[in-house]
Amino acid sequence: MSFPTKSTSRKRFLKLLCCLGTVFMLASCEDPNELGLELVEDNVSGTFTDTLTINVSTVMVDSVANSGRSNMLVGQYTTPQTGMLHASTYFQVGPGSSLAAPAEGATYDSLKLILPTSGYYYGDTTQNITLRVNELSSTLTARGLPPTMPNEEPYSFFYQNSGFYNVSKATVKPEAVGTYTFAPRPVRKDTLAIDLSNALGQQWFDLKKASDDKIKDTQNFVAYFKGLGIEATAGNAVLGFSTAGAMVRLYYSEPAASGGTRTVKSYDFPLINSSLQYNKVEGDFTGSPLQGLKDSGELPATATNDISVAQSGTGLVIKLEIPYLEKLKEKLKPEFINKVTLVVEPFRGTTTTYPFPVPSSVGLYETSTSNVLYSPLVIEYNTDGIPLTSSFIKSSETATDGRYEFSITEYLIDKLTREGRIDQPLYLAPAETDFRNGASRLVVGAQNKNIKNISLRIYYTTIQ
Repeated sequence: MSFPTKSTSRKRFLKLLCCLGTVFMLASCEDPNELGLELVEDNVSGTFTDTLTINVSTVMVDSVANSGRSNMLVGQYTTPQTGMLHASTYFQVGPGSSLAAPAEGATYDSLKLILPTSGYYYGDTTQNITLRVNELSSTLTARGLPPTMPNEEPYSFFYQNSGFYNVSKATVKPEAVGTYTFAPRPVRKDTLAIDLSNALGQQWFDLKKASDDKIKDTQNFVAYFKGLGIEATAGNAVLGFSTAGAMVRLYYSEPAASGGTRTVKSYDFPLINSSLQYNKVEGDFTGSPLQGLKDSGELPATATNDISVAQSGTGLVIKLEIPYLEKLKEKLKPEFINKVTLVVEPFRGTTTTYPFPVPSSVGLYETSTSNVLYSPLVIEYNTDGIPLTSSFIKSSETATDGRYEFSITEYLIDKLTREGRIDQPLYLAPAETDFRNGASRLVVGAQNKNIKNISLRIYYTTIQ
C-alpha cells in the first residue's frame, strides 16, 4: 500500500483525520523510518506490532499423492521430536522391448537389481544402510478420485486425479528376494547392484528359453511378476534412487563358437509404468512428543512439549491460527495497513544443519472450512499464481540459526475486509516438491514471551 505524500489533496487528508478515533494504537518496537515514512505528512507516522497471538498445532493430512515423481525414497531415520520415519518404494519392471532368444547351451548366471542413486539424502549417511527387496503379491492399481467431493468442497492440493499416496498399501511376499548392506555415498551418485534370488533368476531364464508368453511383452510379464518393493531394515537416513536407469538385469552365458571362454550376456528388465511407482512414507511417533497423533489427527503445541512439526513424506504440517483477528478487525482499519510479514524461526532445541537440516524452502497453504489444504498461498500481485515460499535465511553467513519470512499483506487485508468467518488457519509445510517426495522436517516452538518463534509483524499508519 502506498503512503500519503505531500502532494496528497487536503480532502484526502481530512478523511484520514476523521478516522482518528478508530485507529488502534499498537505498541511500537521498531524505528518507523525503516518503512520510508519520512516521506509522509508530519502528523502521520508509521509503527508496527508483533504481539498478536499465534497458536500452533501439528496436523497430519490424510494423504499426499507422490506417484510418478521419478525419485524412489528408501530408508529410515529417528529424531527425538518426530520419532521414526520409514520410507519404502514400489514399482514394476518388464522386458521393455523384444529380447533375443538365448543360444543353444546358454546357462543362467545371476540376477541383479540395478539402482542408481539420485543424489537426494536426508539423515546420517555415516551409518550403514540395509535394504530388503521383496516381490509384490498384489497388482499396483492407481486410486482415482470421484467426480466430486461429498461436501462439494475443493480437493486437497496434494491429491491427484489418479495415482498413489504416501499411505497407499502394497502387499509383498514374505520371503525377501534380496538384501544388501552398504555405506551410502549419495553425493557421488553411486549405482547399487543388489543380488536377487537365483531361484527367481533361473525361473525367468527358463521362461525365456522356452519362449513362454509370460515373458514376451510387458503386459503379460506384469501379470506374471507384479513388481518389487524395497524397504530399509537398518540405518538412519533416507536415500533417493532415480527411476531412470533402475532395472533388473539377468546375466547368462553362451558357449563360444570355437569352444573357448563362454560369452557373458544379459537381459534388462527396466522400471516400467513410471506413473505407478510410488513411495510409502510412514511415521512412528512412539516415544516422541507426537505420540498419539494418528488417532487425533491434530495435536496443539501445548500437548507436544510446546513444539509443532512439519515433515515431508508423512504429511505433517504446522497449523497457524490467529485467534484475535476479529478484534484486530474492530480496532485497525485495513486501509491503514502498509505491510504484513510472517516470520518463522526453527525451534532452537533442534538441528538446522546436517544430519537433519531444515527444509531449504517452505510454503503456506490456505484451507477450506473443513481445514482441507486446497491451495498454496500465492505471491502477492502476481497474476500467474506462483506459490509463496521462503528460503531459509541464516542470521549470518556462518550461523546455524535463521528464519523464514513471508509477505502476506494482501492476504491479511483481504481477511479483515471480509464479511463472516475470517479465522480459517494457514498451514506451513516444506515446499511442494520436497513435501511430496522428500523426508525433511521443520520443528517450530510455540509462541511465548521470551522467544518469538513465530511472529506476525503488522506495519501500519497512525495519525498523531
